[in-house]
Amino acid sequence: MKKVMLVVLFALLAMSFAMAQGKGTGNDGAFIPSTDVLGAHNNGGRGCAGCHAPHSGGRGSGGQTVVGSVASAGGNEGDVNLWGTDVSLITSETLYFGNVTTSHLTGGQVSGKGAYVVNFGGQTQWVTGVSPLVSGVASCLSCHDGQVSKGAMMMNQSYEQQALLLPNGAGFGAYKGALYGTVAIPTLLGSDGGTMGDYTNDHPVGPFANIIAVAGNTIAPSGGINYSVSGTTINWSAPTAQYATFVANYGAPAVASLVVDATNQVPYVVCTTCHNQHQMNVFQQHSVPQYGSNAGNLAAANPYDIIAGNADWATFPTYFFVNSPYNPGAAWTPTAAPSTTQFCRQCHFGNANESYGVTAVGTAF
Repeated sequence: MKKVMLVVLFALLAMSFAMAQGKGTGNDGAFIPSTDVLGAHNNGGRGCAGCHAPHSGGRGSGGQTVVGSVASAGGNEGDVNLWGTDVSLITSETLYFGNVTTSHLTGGQVSGKGAYVVNFGGQTQWVTGVSPLVSGVASCLSCHDGQVSKGAMMMNQSYEQQALLLPNGAGFGAYKGALYGTVAIPTLLGSDGGTMGDYTNDHPVGPFANIIAVAGNTIAPSGGINYSVSGTTINWSAPTAQYATFVANYGAPAVASLVVDATNQVPYVVCTTCHNQHQMNVFQQHSVPQYGSNAGNLAAANPYDIIAGNADWATFPTYFFVNSPYNPGAAWTPTAAPSTTQFCRQCHFGNANESYGVTAVGTAF
């Protein structure tokens, strides 16, 4: 009897340890976090209502439209997805992202400081016929701007840092230490400690930050993926050659999250291409991505199929609401690239191992 009790006690201790580590075993051996997946977007306890006002939209949150010194009734905020913040303050601005010195952009756009211009085209509110620039950029900046749009409860520091949730480095050479030191990772793009309203130090978004700007009309110049556009749906072709190998090693969920609109038919980046606002610490991916009418072709052979097996989903650790596996604490090696590096290589494939013919390096998730 004592032996049985000892076995049971050992099993319970082992389970407790596994839970404390934030990794569990689901039906596919998936990563299971030990903290709430919504994380920072629980908004200090307000929860979903911090972004989605269940009654009267932004006006139900006490907001109003202010242009200069003139206040109006608050526009139509909340008419789509019960969005609880007025976006017209952002959409009345023209934002200049990125700082490039050599122009490889199209449509007459000039090179230089702030070359990736985002003009919201007079869409002063998020109402009908949702534009990706409004739903995927302005809605995010209505909290994360900090200049003309003052996000409630925003501390301008990464939630993971404040809550001490960032892992120590566990990479090659057994590095153990604070990954970001004491430097606060800002969360307000337009008010990050530099010049107010300066977006040139932020990753470009918008119609000029598109596939052509990255690498011709495909992600990988020598084999890759092609696409066609039907309305606002991107139909991806299956990856080929070197890019197919990269997809098998890491996947391409952010690429599958590129968007188009009725005017701009080349797939481009918005905030929600790289970030999933509803999942801070875990990335969940169906083995065949459910984007567009045939985006499953983009999956082809990918690690989610391998890990999930016959299940229809797989999960990986991520940080900062990144819409892909992104784990700065992964134990990487010379033959397993960190998922943080692989994330960027989805679009910037010219810097990937596979683009150089290196096919034996996988991913440390």
